[in-house]
Amino acid sequence: MNRRRFLASIPLALLYANAGDVLAQVPPASGLRPLADSKAFRLGSAIDLQNITDPIASGIYTDNVNSITPRNELKWNATEKRPGVFNFKSADLMVAFARKNNMRVYGHTLIWYRVPEWVSDIDDAKTIQAAMNRHIKQVVTRYKNSIDAWDVVNEPLEYDAPDMRDCVFRRLLGDDYIRMSFDMAHEANPGATLVLNETHLEKKSDVFEQKRARILKIVEDLVAKKTPIGAVGLQSHFRPGLDRIDPEGMGRFCAALKDMGVGVFITELDASCHFLNRDKSFTPASYADIFSDVITVAAEHGDLKGVTVWGMSEKYGEHDEKDAGPGAVCTKRVNLYDENNAPRSAVDGIRRAIEAM
Repeated sequence: MNRRRFLASIPLALLYANAGDVLAQVPPASGLRPLADSKAFRLGSAIDLQNITDPIASGIYTDNVNSITPRNELKWNATEKRPGVFNFKSADLMVAFARKNNMRVYGHTLIWYRVPEWVSDIDDAKTIQAAMNRHIKQVVTRYKNSIDAWDVVNEPLEYDAPDMRDCVFRRLLGDDYIRMSFDMAHEANPGATLVLNETHLEKKSDVFEQKRARILKIVEDLVAKKTPIGAVGLQSHFRPGLDRIDPEGMGRFCAALKDMGVGVFITELDASCHFLNRDKSFTPASYADIFSDVITVAAEHGDLKGVTVWGMSEKYGEHDEKDAGPGAVCTKRVNLYDENNAPRSAVDGIRRAIEAM
């Protein structure tokens, strides 16, 4: 009996019974991609360079998603470590993987506060504007025929506050650096969907309601200036036991964007188990509700253009620096598949949300 027939003869549960067994590493036979394709819905995942050369890891991607987001390979720290010296080797490999597997590519990210030291050291407006223009033009133009959506500005607000984030771009150019970035990206690729990506826009608290209001004001100003913004990205990194989804607030936010002709992407959907001890009612099945609810609210109230999860399998994920020591509650972000490549309830949650569209 060959390996394929042998695996087909074994109940799925047995394939995941022993984490140390090679059979526990077999990817799922049928994932989410057929459903997403049948709905013409963009379902993606962050991906790391090592995933595309690992046959098990890459198989999980090709079985589940029709879009990928290179996690680090398109960031400024990866593409232009020295002024005017560009390196696209890793990003090119990602794009080639997507093309081979008939996937779209979502670009992450052009302007972010985490930049090479030489960018942070710039101290005059003319030089920083020239550096931005060169960087955006080089990166976006190179992938004009390969990447159809970009996080143009990532996290313009403080993480847990509604205030504008202090960064070299804002210090030298003021809040107008956001508009400049979008105009530069549009000039490089007029056909791309350009996105403003931010944290905590889907969660319940007075502070996060203020963040939604601040982002809406930024978008209103951009639209009034005819800036080519196509969508707002809701990162959706959840911390069960600490965060709660705010269906009403998130719904109003998505609807207000839609009224302005601006869509939404869910860009970095995942969860953490660091705070589970605060919520005794939480069970592994609750992940299905988290993943399903955020997609459903966005789809029902906004112009949802796609969903990206921030990784497929915890087996291939990086350790979370916040809580990776001995005795930690968890050491990695919760994705769709666990350390044994067994599907979590999150898979069913996403399936349920897409089926309802």
